[in-house]
Amino acid sequence: MKLVQQKKLYFSEGKSDKVYEVDLCENQDLFVVNFRYGRRGAQLREGTKTVFPVAYDEAYKIFNALVDSKEKKGYSDTVLEEVSAASSKIPSSSVNTIREETILKYLQQALTHTYTRNWKISRIILRAGTLKMATASELIAQFLTATDEFQQHNAITVLTSFENTTYTQKIVEVFKQHAFKTIAGRAACAYILKYGNTLDQEVIHTEVSKYISEDQINSLPMQFINGTSVDASFLYYAYVFAHSNESLRHNIYQLLDKIDLKVNVFKSIRYIYRTTQITNDILFFALLSKRIAVSKPGYTSDYIYSNDSWVLAIDEKKKKNPSIAFSTKTKNYFNKASYKKVYELSTGNTEAYIQYATETLCALNEEEDKAKQEIEYAYNYDSYTGRYISEKRIFPKYHNYLALMYILYGNSSRVQHLKNKWYYVDEIQTDSPREEALSSVWDTKPDQVKSILANAKSTIAVDFSLRIIKDNPHFLDVIDDDLMAKLVGHYHPKVLDLILDILEKKYKIQQPEEAILLALLKSKNEKGIQLGLSWLKTYERNYFNNKHFIVALLLSNAVEVIAYLKSVFQNNVPYNHPIQITSLQPLFEAINIFDEDFLIAVNELIGDTEFGKLLSETPSYKISELSNSNLITNKLFALNLAKYNSVPAYELFKDSFEDYINSDKATLRKAGIALLAHFPDDFLVKNKQDIVGFLFSEFQEVREAIQPTIERLVHLDHAFKANLLHQLLQVLTEAETYEGVHQSCYDLLMKYFERDLSSLSKEHIMALIGSKYESAQNLGVPIFEKNISLSSLTMLELVQLAHSDVFLIRAKLHHFFRENKARVNYELEDALHIFNTDWQDVIAWSCTYFDEHIETKNWTIEMLLYACDHVNKEVQAFGMRMVTKHFSEDKGLPLLQKLQEHPTERMQFFVTNYLEGYAKDNHEIILTLENYFKTNLFRINSNRAAKTRIYAFLEQEALKNEEVALMTVRIISTILDTKTLRDKSSCIAILLAIAIQYPTIEVPLLIHNLSNEI
Repeated sequence: MKLVQQKKLYFSEGKSDKVYEVDLCENQDLFVVNFRYGRRGAQLREGTKTVFPVAYDEAYKIFNALVDSKEKKGYSDTVLEEVSAASSKIPSSSVNTIREETILKYLQQALTHTYTRNWKISRIILRAGTLKMATASELIAQFLTATDEFQQHNAITVLTSFENTTYTQKIVEVFKQHAFKTIAGRAACAYILKYGNTLDQEVIHTEVSKYISEDQINSLPMQFINGTSVDASFLYYAYVFAHSNESLRHNIYQLLDKIDLKVNVFKSIRYIYRTTQITNDILFFALLSKRIAVSKPGYTSDYIYSNDSWVLAIDEKKKKNPSIAFSTKTKNYFNKASYKKVYELSTGNTEAYIQYATETLCALNEEEDKAKQEIEYAYNYDSYTGRYISEKRIFPKYHNYLALMYILYGNSSRVQHLKNKWYYVDEIQTDSPREEALSSVWDTKPDQVKSILANAKSTIAVDFSLRIIKDNPHFLDVIDDDLMAKLVGHYHPKVLDLILDILEKKYKIQQPEEAILLALLKSKNEKGIQLGLSWLKTYERNYFNNKHFIVALLLSNAVEVIAYLKSVFQNNVPYNHPIQITSLQPLFEAINIFDEDFLIAVNELIGDTEFGKLLSETPSYKISELSNSNLITNKLFALNLAKYNSVPAYELFKDSFEDYINSDKATLRKAGIALLAHFPDDFLVKNKQDIVGFLFSEFQEVREAIQPTIERLVHLDHAFKANLLHQLLQVLTEAETYEGVHQSCYDLLMKYFERDLSSLSKEHIMALIGSKYESAQNLGVPIFEKNISLSSLTMLELVQLAHSDVFLIRAKLHHFFRENKARVNYELEDALHIFNTDWQDVIAWSCTYFDEHIETKNWTIEMLLYACDHVNKEVQAFGMRMVTKHFSEDKGLPLLQKLQEHPTERMQFFVTNYLEGYAKDNHEIILTLENYFKTNLFRINSNRAAKTRIYAFLEQEALKNEEVALMTVRIISTILDTKTLRDKSSCIAILLAIAIQYPTIEVPLLIHNLSNEI
């Protein structure tokens, strides 16, 4: 950047000592005004008054205005340093006059060979163009015959910018001299394409035809794909050749939009770009400026590795066939050149500027361009506070695309730049003023704004047009059908949200055009699709009378549309328009736009509804072709087309249906199984055992798909039906082999065996409600309630209900017991088996019930012992309560003798309660309890209370009866070595008492007579 003019201002007052510096700089033939400010001697903060470079006149005004504003605030004047002008402030017009006179003088000196300065003559010619010095045209034209090709090139470029056609023939001669070999020849070519007559342009066409033909242009994409094109200028020749042929231009445009900017390509890109600058071919200029701005450079370093060595990139580029192209420096150069061109258009040719902006915005594709917003944090030192202040900088998408930034933010006060990137700090607010350059011009361009909105492939373009429409809502008053179809089918939800209200009003009482309806149905917008479906329903007959419309619905890529078609064709064919399978070919392509869910839905429409009849004449070879495809959806189409085909499905797939059934793809397995329902009866009956096996498959989709085939077999073969019923019931009450098998069996039973279920045997019903599996229970309970009376069941069958997992069944049993107390008392022995249930609620109410409602006379010793011996502790406790409650003289001794054998500590302790009552003073009974005493006393560190009672009881009874004493000595002698110190003390005390009471009984103690020792 070249410094043109500078001013330094100072402000000193009190403790303030500030400096303000202003620079006017040249930036690639445009100008910027930058400033710096802060405390004198400290690091100055920087800023700019021209976010985007401007023309000299405008920059000069900004420079002077800024200086004036500071001087009015008290800043003092200082020495004005100028690089190219006098030190005093000179009016802009005077400065331009001086500059123009200097340019003219230099040009004249160059022509008379008296020019001695270092400023290149080619640059002087270019500066004349920048200053719009049309008066210099005659001088400039004389350089058309110069020996320096850059002087020739710039002379042609400047004359073109002046729209000067006086020297056309001279420029034709330049082309004849150089053709396409030099920059001057290519500039002459561009000039002739713009201003030359038919004969002049024929010269161009004749020359370019030496290098390329129309056939070669049509095969360009394949040449680049196959790498057969070796001429780096090939695309440039194609562009020149196609100058007047819109069809060829379209093909070239499509290629340039996608091709990578690499070696053997970028040379042509550069040539075409410069040509478009001269010819004002805005369409291609917009495309190439965008491609250059968004493409990644081919190399970034000054050195590259080539042929096993490091070489200077600049030397490599000079080779005839260089290995590199498109550097970072080149990208930046063209990026600035694009901006300069766009800025010049905005100030001198607004129509071309609007066209460029429109083409550029429509060409943006954030996904393909990999355009991303970036966020950085900067830390600026504040010399006044002595602190660093953080600043969040948001770099919008395409922030290094200078021309686009100008289009979007040319009127913005919040956008700033950092080197070659643009950013903002403050987010835009809803009520913020519009920021695009030439806002007032856009307010007069409804067609272009609507075109941007309709063709936008980026959020940036959508938001740009929506902001303008917000201020100009009348733009939407007139929208033709083609534009409306584009807007309705737009990918961006904001566009459709905007247009839906307009659509609802416009078509409130009239039928929408097919194109509008189809676009709405394809929109992916839920509200839009629902509106479209409502129109379709309202005007269904009118739309469906056109078979091509039905085909268009099949290609809509909207699952909701297919669902609607399913409802229309579910059970009949209301619109009988046969469809040719060729019209649906896009569905079958290996690379297509359709979602898999949509393709599956279309398959279901064809195979599961009457719609398939519209495709009944699909040729067998086409079904075979689809079946052999590698695409799953195509294989599905083959099966579903076969279901209603005029050729029987069995004939089409008898040799290949097993490939589907055995596929590792769930959708194909399901479809293959479902196809069996369309095979002939004799095939099904012959293979019925294999078919039944599918009902119990590990794959749910197989179990579901086989059901229609099972339905046919059930109606065909009654023996098969009976056997299947038995098999289904058996599987239902057994553990599942695969998840979901029980539910599948249940569904099948409910669907095809409803009558048979009502006549199931009692054993089957009891097995169902007693099953541990939910599906069996769900099937059995209603049948049980309808067919089984509890009073008809034996008591053992009744108590079996206590095992049921179904609470309703257990509740019914509880109710039955309460209502039938006499029967329960009478059949108490069987009723007690209810305690074998695992359900706590049954245990709880049973214990209460038997306690309250069973008479004492009905309790036998065996029944009481049954309860006491139960493994369930709650039932044991209940049993002990019943023993206590119903204990009598006649039951006491037998119970005591039986209970003493019980293994649990709890019961052993319970028995000690009855030693005093039924064993005291009865040595015969006591002797029978010897094992009971041993069992309890053998336990170490447990059941202390029971032991204490037994020791006391044995000591008491041993002193009364010698036989009991002998038994006690035997017991204690057996357990003495196993006892704790505390137990041993009790044992010794008992043995001493026995020894004293019965001196003849030998006890395991050595007793010393201590009185003889004293």
